[in-house]
Amino acid sequence: MDSTSSDAGKEDDDDSSSSSSSGSEATTPKRSELDDFRAKWQEELKREQPAANTPAAAVGSTVEKDSIEHQARTLFQQGSDLERSGKVFEAMRLYRRATQLVPDIEFRVYDKKHMKQQEDEHVANARIVEGLMERMMEANIDEDEENLENVDLALRFQTLMSRSGKLFERASGDRKLIVTAAHFSDLPMELILYILRWVVSNDLDLKSLERFASVCRGFYLLARDPEIWRHACMRIWGVNLGVLKGTPFSSWREMYINRPRILFHGCYISRTSYLRSGENSFQDQFYRPIQLVEYYRYFRFFADGKVLMLTTADEPQQCVVKLKSRSPAQNEILRGHYRLHDDVVIVVIQRNRPSAPAQMQRPGRKVRDFEPEYGQQTFLMELQIVSTAKRPFSQLHWKQYTMVQQRNSQEKTTQFDLTTTKYPPLYFSRVKSYHQESEGPLK
Repeated sequence: MDSTSSDAGKEDDDDSSSSSSSGSEATTPKRSELDDFRAKWQEELKREQPAANTPAAAVGSTVEKDSIEHQARTLFQQGSDLERSGKVFEAMRLYRRATQLVPDIEFRVYDKKHMKQQEDEHVANARIVEGLMERMMEANIDEDEENLENVDLALRFQTLMSRSGKLFERASGDRKLIVTAAHFSDLPMELILYILRWVVSNDLDLKSLERFASVCRGFYLLARDPEIWRHACMRIWGVNLGVLKGTPFSSWREMYINRPRILFHGCYISRTSYLRSGENSFQDQFYRPIQLVEYYRYFRFFADGKVLMLTTADEPQQCVVKLKSRSPAQNEILRGHYRLHDDVVIVVIQRNRPSAPAQMQRPGRKVRDFEPEYGQQTFLMELQIVSTAKRPFSQLHWKQYTMVQQRNSQEKTTQFDLTTTKYPPLYFSRVKSYHQESEGPLK
């Protein structure tokens, strides 16, 4: 019995050991297969996803950023459209979403739009320049090889413009780029000439007209309009103008340039200095001071025949402003008239009478003219127009100077000795502020 039971116990032990060994043999293959699957899966992932520092990964991140910026830009543009239509609340929601994607999207949109506008302007300017170059190449006929010193430019430009039939027109590309703006060539010829009369004005600002003529060929021909120059000559010489055929000048413009005349865009100025003896000192009878006196004379001429004269010790920078108006308020500025006779300017100036004091004017009584102590003074002057090599008609030389004084019904005439030290020539100085405005067109 004992042997049998022991044998049976051994068999049971053998069965349990076999069963345990068989269980371990069954679980081991399952774990190894899982590990192999995980290893293979990780290897595949490594092969499919490259490292972050590879160029492909950088390209992928750049594409992702571009798509995000594009989405933010689209949202910002939609918000801008909603804001223009009045839907501010909906626009703010889109703006918020756009800034969440890209915080500085507003500046990026502006920079891109600004760069696009600059590119469009650059392209437009390139087209305009290209069109101008084409027209210049078509119009120019061997100008570089031709000597233009003795050529009549007006006649030459008229010949060139007769081919197209227009004085000026738009450059190629202007009509496509600028639709709403009117070009200068769209104006009628009568209106353009009327504008030029305003440029010249009543003060005869022919210098601005000559600047206008230097713009292009069409403006050059318009600035040579004979009627404008004839009216300018008529305003200067009046009844003494005469007929063009009886003069040595071929055109009204040539007469205006070469015939002696007065310049209106500035002042004629002279400076005089002399020594004056002072009084003896009461302490030292042998000592007598000498004083240096220096003063200026100013003449301002107007095209309508008026003239202003000022004698003062002030510098020109302070005095030219006082002579800008035709009717100055200062009593020290003398007013008069002038006439041209060949190359001589005849000037008549009368000293202004000061107004009577207020205490002398009683109500209900007729106001009498207040006569100053020196009486009524009238100055008669003759000045000769002299040209220099660089500037024509830029000097006035004294020929005669007379003062007529009336006081207590008596008249006294004084003839001044015109020495070069006391009466030096007057030199012309241009003043830019005199022609900044136009009071009326040339008539």
